[in-house]
This record gives sequence, C-alpha cells and structure tokens, in this order.
Amino acid sequence: PGKIYAFQVRARTAVGYGPYSGKMYFQTLTGGERSEMVQDRLPLIVGSALGGLAFLVIAAIAILAIIFK
Repeated sequence: PGKIYAFQVRARTAVGYGPYSGKMYFQTLTGGERSEMVQDRLPLIVGSALGGLAFLVIAAIAILAIIFK
C-alpha cells in the first residue's frame, strides 16, 4: 500500500518497436483510502444493481407477454 510505480509503454508493429513514452507515475492506495472509496461508491453500486434487476424484470414481463399473447 502507498507504493509509487513508474510505467513506460511503446508500440510494436510489423516493422518493429516504437520509442518509449514518457514516464507515468501511479501510486497505490493505502489501506484506509480503499475502505473510504468503497463507501463512496456504494450508492453507485447499489443503484447499478437495482437498475440491472429492473431491466431483467421488465424484459421477463415483455417476453412472457409475447409468449402468452
């Protein structure tokens, strides 16, 4: 937790490798930040799950209506 990593990427094509990109630095989360992020995203997760469930229920009703019509 809390480590900093540097990344460089380059493309590979049929003619070979391209140049490396500039360095990009990323830091991993600490233990406390992770739990806060989950709590911040909880409403989004629950809302997405309920939206998916509502879609499945409506699709099932539509399919049943078409079958029994």
